[in-house]
Amino acid sequence: MNDLGQILREAREQAGLSLAGMAKRTGFSKSYLGNVERGVRPVTPDLIRAYERVLGEDLRRRQLLLGSLGALAGASAPDAAVSIAADVKAGRSSLLTGMQTTHATDRAVAALVAQDSGSVMSLVKWSTSGKGSLVRVNAAGILAKMRSPTIDNEAVTVLRTNGDVRELYLTAVAARVLSLPWDDAARLATGGHLPTPGAVQALSAELTNPADAGARWCSAVLLARTRDHDPAVTEALVSALRSEPSREVLRTIGSALAGIDPP
Repeated sequence: MNDLGQILREAREQAGLSLAGMAKRTGFSKSYLGNVERGVRPVTPDLIRAYERVLGEDLRRRQLLLGSLGALAGASAPDAAVSIAADVKAGRSSLLTGMQTTHATDRAVAALVAQDSGSVMSLVKWSTSGKGSLVRVNAAGILAKMRSPTIDNEAVTVLRTNGDVRELYLTAVAARVLSLPWDDAARLATGGHLPTPGAVQALSAELTNPADAGARWCSAVLLARTRDHDPAVTEALVSALRSEPSREVLRTIGSALAGIDPP
């Protein structure tokens, strides 16, 4: 069984729905859904969206599915980025509301809109007052990848002050950097401890990622949880302190070194 098919099955079962019930509600056949959940047939974005509609408002199931959809869409990041960038330049946020965008998509969008002041202003506005946590985290994610210390501060301030956005961004960074399933990354984002010694090494490397101030901030937050138990963490934080260009990330690294839990 592939990972995405298993996630769909687990989400359906958590909702107390039979395969027949899901087929009736989505319009897909029972045999097709069974094959998808067993990994015989591929999972498609349309199918994930259909499951999400049926499963409704349960936050954990929605996050599982949105994370899976983001992973599935990652391979087509350049095409998605062009569409999103065009919407952002037109002052529209609709494409940022459907799912959490991937790291690759955010980087591509940032490269396309960074020199357009109107786009940057729209993203700053959406990151702080957009309708829903998805548009806020997606806008912050794009801002965090523009390689501008000033704009980095805007993005990191959103992560530091908005709990829902912080949890989603931490989850995405943990899933990408540590190669964790989305639900395991979500547990780590809400206070869990790093899963393996190799996680410290991976996050220490991400702490100096020049392409994502949000990921640097998240890495500092996650590493701070183990600073009393691993001298390599203190070494990585001190090293990052010397080169970090963003004031807000510097503040978080300094707090971690001082023994104050960020954010």
